Amino acid sequence: MDTDNAEQYASNRGEQQNVAMELINRYVQWKEGDLVLDVGCGTGEVIKFMAQQTGVKAVVGFDLSDNFIRFATEHNSTEITSFYVADASDPTAMRPGWEGFFTQATCFTMLHWIQDKRTCLRNICSCLQPGGQLVINCLLDTAGVSDIDLPNWRHYLKDFEYNLHPWPSNNIKGMQTLLEECGFKVDECLGHPGPTQDEPLDEEGWKGVLRPVLSQLKYIPEEKHDEYLTEYTRAVMKRVKEQKGQPEQVVAHACKI
Repeated sequence: MDTDNAEQYASNRGEQQNVAMELINRYVQWKEGDLVLDVGCGTGEVIKFMAQQTGVKAVVGFDLSDNFIRFATEHNSTEITSFYVADASDPTAMRPGWEGFFTQATCFTMLHWIQDKRTCLRNICSCLQPGGQLVINCLLDTAGVSDIDLPNWRHYLKDFEYNLHPWPSNNIKGMQTLLEECGFKVDECLGHPGPTQDEPLDEEGWKGVLRPVLSQLKYIPEEKHDEYLTEYTRAVMKRVKEQKGQPEQVVAHACKI
């Protein structure tokens, strides 16, 4: 993920917001006095939406990128929101006041950036009150964006290592088991398609989705970015077409025991 350009990320994360809104509408039942934690909040658009829901008392978001948090604070703050820089996989980054504090936690389109998912989920659990709800999703390895190999670009990317860690598509049950081992009672855990769209994304739409998450662009000369992005996008579109009908993400709704 390119965490340097928050403006570009914010303007191209519409599909991620669609996912978040779909899961919120499906699983979250707001209660009076809800205290919400959004893990990996990005540039904060979803937090602003949650802060506007009836009954919500406070929403806290954190992200590893200080650029994203700066943007979120400037553009998506409300009277009941606050933003912090923190690493979801680092127990010491969880602020003392968060322990056992929140009634709701969300983690949208972020867990696949975390290699140590067990520690991340334990950290989230530690921040919830008993009975606190979690809604989370994670890309499956069928999504096909982490192993695209373009021979013409290998010489630029010889030192690049993709930092995406999708969940194995053949082990949905394993995510439920992991959540249970981390202190949750799982209400639902299943493979799920991407966001429903009125019209399929065209090539330019796919470029908009992919550009913010392609951290390898830093390794490619700027004047060649569009050329690389076009070739990469077409490879992803071909992969998605070949895998049509397969789930793209694992989705879970759980509560802290």
